Amino acid sequence: MKPLAVYIHIPFCEQRCGYCDFVSGCDLTKIDAYLERLVAEIKAFDFTKYTVQSIYLGGGTPSLLSPVQIKKIFTVLPPSAGEVTIEVNPNSLTVDKCVAYRAVGINRISIGVQSFDDATLRDLGRRHDVKQAVAAIDLAAEHFTNVSIDLIKDIPGHHFVTPPATVLDKIKHLSIYSLTRDDHCVLETDEPVRLPRAFHRYEVSNYARQGYESRHNLAYWSGGEYIGFGCAAHSLLNGERFANTNDLLNYHRYTTAVLTPAMVREEQIMLGLRLRTGVSLGLLSGRENTVKTLQDHGLVKIKDDHLIATTKGLKILNQLWLQLV
Repeated sequence: MKPLAVYIHIPFCEQRCGYCDFVSGCDLTKIDAYLERLVAEIKAFDFTKYTVQSIYLGGGTPSLLSPVQIKKIFTVLPPSAGEVTIEVNPNSLTVDKCVAYRAVGINRISIGVQSFDDATLRDLGRRHDVKQAVAAIDLAAEHFTNVSIDLIKDIPGHHFVTPPATVLDKIKHLSIYSLTRDDHCVLETDEPVRLPRAFHRYEVSNYARQGYESRHNLAYWSGGEYIGFGCAAHSLLNGERFANTNDLLNYHRYTTAVLTPAMVREEQIMLGLRLRTGVSLGLLSGRENTVKTLQDHGLVKIKDDHLIATTKGLKILNQLWLQLV
């Protein structure tokens, strides 16, 4: 039985944030009809060949769904052998929802905080303030041992605010992303992130306490197989990439690529550069001179037969990748 990661897209929000490029909408009257389509899609998939290692409900704002609606999804899902995550917004998390999440097997909460500065939150168009974010983290920590938060840095006109110690004590994981423009250009200002040593940087944008790295995301980054359900969801199965169209109630799946050995190698190098475990030197045969040059410039290091991007190298990952493929 092959390991499988399962992603479920919930494309509904109270309002669209200007920085978000995920497929979502604000017509909440369509949620029940969407769930009918989603449940039918999940039921049609043959899980018998797989062991589900992780389940991830993303969006959009999955915490907009009622406990009854959440249960409807999990009724047709096989149990997960490990991590089950739901993304939530601070202003839509309640005690009842936490209890309902635990009842269906959810064991990890990812909270879209984005900033610990009220002015920044207002400029981002968020519907919560710092006080609500802290209250949501406190609530989540009362019900779950594995709490993650999302933050954004490199926001023009604002400075990144490190979460207070009282918050860091209650979470196990942080994802910290640089803001992107509408044309997908990263607004990288090299704003530093300083966290306690208990949080190690295991991927370019992700930090975790030991043992609390995101198993679901690691499946993506290690080239594992995954299935996506819902509009705009993506999948990788048996060497083929699939995607669902963006049509909310009438989406369908289509093949986006059949991976060749060369494509697999290029992806493994790209993903390995993002991870602190690095790229196996076996993938870099014939690039020894390039590797030596990158070492001389302090952009990479070699450890345990793997090439690992240094802190300096992490800032120019695309250029490193182009040099090594």
